[in-house]
Amino acid sequence: MSQTFEVHRPLEEAYQRSIEFAIELIDPVTLERVSRGVKVIAEGLRRKPIVNASGMFVWLKEDTTALREIRIDPGVLPYQVNTIPKNKLKLPPLPPNELPLTAIELQPRADYVFSVGTTGIRGTLIEAGVAEQVPVRDAEVGLQWLDDDGTTWHTGPSLSRTNDKGDFVSIIRLAQVHVPNLDASGKMTVRLRAKRGGASERHSDPVQIPLGRVSDPSSIDKLIFAWNELQP
Repeated sequence: MSQTFEVHRPLEEAYQRSIEFAIELIDPVTLERVSRGVKVIAEGLRRKPIVNASGMFVWLKEDTTALREIRIDPGVLPYQVNTIPKNKLKLPPLPPNELPLTAIELQPRADYVFSVGTTGIRGTLIEAGVAEQVPVRDAEVGLQWLDDDGTTWHTGPSLSRTNDKGDFVSIIRLAQVHVPNLDASGKMTVRLRAKRGGASERHSDPVQIPLGRVSDPSSIDKLIFAWNELQP
C-alpha cells in the first residue's frame, strides 16, 4: 500500500537534482520512518538504493524503463513482505514541484508487538465455519469502523495479509476529528474487510472491540472469520 504522509521531511535539497525516485517506509503504528534492517529491491534494475540521511531509499540517475516492481523484505522485523507494482510508484516525468517520492505503509505481521493505546484485532480467516479449519492464505485484510451517526462506515488505511495459518493483525488509527460509534460499555464497532485473488472485497458482520487495545480470539470469539460467511 502506498500513500502520502505529510508529517515527514522532504528529500534533501542536495539530492533533488540527481534523484530519479525514492521510497519512504512508514511504521503502521508510530508513523515513523523505517530503514534499518529492511531491504528494498527494485526488480528489473541493477543498482541498489542509497539510504540517505533522512532514512529514505533513493535511486540516483537511474533509468527506470526496466523497473517492474518494488519488493520490500523486512528481514527479522515484524512486517510482512510486500510488493508494490510500478504503476503505484511516483516516477518521472512528474508535474512541476512534485517529488518522485512514494510513501509506503508497512504491513504488520501477526507477531507485531503493539504499544499501549493501539486499537485493533488479531484474527484468523478460514474458508468456512467447520470443525476442521482450512486457513485462507495471503488475503488482504483491513478494518472499517462505524461513525457516531450509526450508519456510516469508514475504511481505515492500514492493511495487512493473512499468513499460512490464516492469522493476521489489523489496526485502526483515529484522528482527533473522528468520532466512532461507542456502545454503553465504551466499545467501538468495527468489521473486517477482506480480499483474495481476483475476488471482490467482502466484509464481516459488525464486532464490538475495546478502544486502545488489540483484541484476539481469546477475548472475543468472533475474531475467527469464515470466508463463506463474509458479505459482498
